[in-house]
Amino acid sequence: MGGPLTADRWQVEAVVKDRKVYVGCRRCFAEQEPQDGQELPKEELPSGRRWLRKLEKLGIQRWRSRFVPEEPARADTQWTLLYKEEGKPQRHITGRGAYPENWASFIDWLNELPGAAIRQENHLESVRFSLLEEVPLKAGGRKIPIREKLALDRRRRVIIYNRHKQELGTERHAYEVPRAIIRLLDMLDRTQHLEDKWPAERGEEGPKLEVRLTRHDGTETVIRCRYVPAELPENWPEFLAEVQHIMGGIGGRFFRRDTYLSESEVYR
Repeated sequence: MGGPLTADRWQVEAVVKDRKVYVGCRRCFAEQEPQDGQELPKEELPSGRRWLRKLEKLGIQRWRSRFVPEEPARADTQWTLLYKEEGKPQRHITGRGAYPENWASFIDWLNELPGAAIRQENHLESVRFSLLEEVPLKAGGRKIPIREKLALDRRRRVIIYNRHKQELGTERHAYEVPRAIIRLLDMLDRTQHLEDKWPAERGEEGPKLEVRLTRHDGTETVIRCRYVPAELPENWPEFLAEVQHIMGGIGGRFFRRDTYLSESEVYR
């Protein structure tokens, strides 16, 4: 994710004693080093049992021991996690510029602690596209509406693609590909000011596209425009090609290469 934490350094510790949860956290400023090996002062967490149940759902015991980025130049954030379950050896988990699939949820969980305010990038959490177009039922015949929907959701870890043809029915496809979803959403998010990179809605002709972008803080932006891929964010062809590859080369109006037309060609 190119560094989902901002320029902060934090040390967080939590222990369970006699069915009670005790936690301590502190922000380490630029001139300070996290105090590895030296315990932080801790206080009892009133909602400790509920907090631990959320930890169980995160499944950090299944995280691998080391996370490294596919692109070494993006290794800009380091983190370490020491994790110990009763009756099991302690695990030492590290990352440098790479993170588990549910990292954002993990940081949200830590931020429930008193005094914790670990800032994350307000990354793209989900994106939903809805394409509406009218096409001939038969060559030279009357036109019927076709609606295609494509959704990528970081938390649900799924790609969903639906295609509905009026009078003919609906087909649905779902793909559970957590790592690919993170990569695809981050690919779109690399476009600066993504919310502003879509063409204006003009006229009634041509296919219509609705885009819903949801950020980690819950902010949602809805864009409605004509579907002219040449006017969409610059990495749109790369994004679309990878989505189609993950989906096994499935076809659809959304993925047609001949929709890459200029504005003058659309109105021709």
